[in-house]
Formats: sequence, C-alpha cells, structure tokens
Amino acid sequence: MKSMILLLIAFPAMVQAQVFSLTYEDNTSNDKPSVIVGFVKGATDGIDAALGEKEIPPLHPITGAHAVAILDMNKDGSFSSQVDMFSYRDIRNTEPLQKVDTFWIQVSPWKADKKWMKFSWDFPLGTGTDSVVLTDRGGASLRITCDEKKSHTILPNSFGVGQITIEDFYVLVYRSQGTSSIEEDATAQEIFSDIYNANGVMLAKHMTSSEVNKLLDSSPNGLYFIRTGLSIQSRIQSR
Repeated sequence: MKSMILLLIAFPAMVQAQVFSLTYEDNTSNDKPSVIVGFVKGATDGIDAALGEKEIPPLHPITGAHAVAILDMNKDGSFSSQVDMFSYRDIRNTEPLQKVDTFWIQVSPWKADKKWMKFSWDFPLGTGTDSVVLTDRGGASLRITCDEKKSHTILPNSFGVGQITIEDFYVLVYRSQGTSSIEEDATAQEIFSDIYNANGVMLAKHMTSSEVNKLLDSSPNGLYFIRTGLSIQSRIQSR
C-alpha cells in the first residue's frame, strides 16, 4: 500500500452529506492518515475545491504512513498520470443513485518491518449509506465489512501464508434512498473471486459470480480453484 497524511476539516456543505472517513495505520509510523469518501449533491468526479478536494502529487513520504484516494477519471481501473489524480478526498455527486459505488484507495507499501496494518472507520455510517466493504484488487482477497466494530487489523498471515502486501484496494459503498438496507442484495451481486487453474496459475481476478461461470464455461475441461475472500473451492469443469 502507499502512504498519505490527511487533516479532517469540517465543511458546512458536507454536514448533511453521505460521507465518512477511513483511517489507516501500521506499526512503522505514528501517523494515522485518513481519506474521506462519499457523496454531496452537485459534486463532480474531479476536484471540487469548495468541498476540500485538492490534487496532490503522486509522491509518497520517505517516512510515515500514507493513504490516498485515486480519482480514476477515465474509469479504466488503472492509474494514468495524464488523466487520473490523487487526493485525500473523493467526493462525488449524490446522483445517479447506484446500488454500489467504487472508490479506489492506495496506502503505504509493504516493507520488512511491517507487522500489522489497521483500518478504522466512522460508525454509524452517514444517512443513505447502508454498508461499506473493503476489497483488495491484488492477488489476495481482503473483504472487510465496515460495521459496528469500527476497525480491523490485518496481520501478516491474515491471508494464510506470507507477508502483508496489500497496497491498492477498493471501497465499495452501498447506498439507498432512505434507511432501508440493500446490503444483502448488493453484496450478493458483488462478491468477487479469483480463478486459478490446477497448477496454481491465476487466470483472472476480481470477478463476479456470473463472470466466473462465463469464464469456466468457455475454458477447457479440468480442475479449477475459485478463491473468494479466505475461502477456496474447487470445481471440475466438464462438458
């Protein structure tokens, strides 16, 4: 993950908005940087100075923890210095209302002396925000529900074996018009999996269940492994 420092500033326009802060920390620094994500009526996908958004250079401090939101302006899931931006806030328009909105966060990269990483969040979530899930976009699968526990600590072996390597992940925000929860329905449609062949080679990652079925239906007969979170299931594909 890569690093950042953020000061939480209360803006009047955001008091009634659907926003929340996500704080990152680890054992290598006393810093506890935060990013703010959410929705304000009339906000844009780019930089809104009136809402405290400011583009920052894609540089990471030599020391200290770092956390930053990536504004994926061309919506292609990869960072381009010519198009995309880094900011400590990612505030978007309240419309259109979608079941799930995806925010891209980056935090301090793993290093040998990192023993744990902790994420904490506001709770309860803002009005109109039903649930928030953190999910890794790399080879491992980190899926943390932002609930009343208010924090989650990741240890080196949280994924079974090996060091902590998470540095890029998505924040999935589920929303509704009121206070009724759509978490169960949205989560059911947005469970992501990684697919491996019998030799352990990753074929695809971050796929929905329908995408998994489509891929396997078009794959040769054989044994495949499907990893969802910390769960791994096998599937024999035959036609």
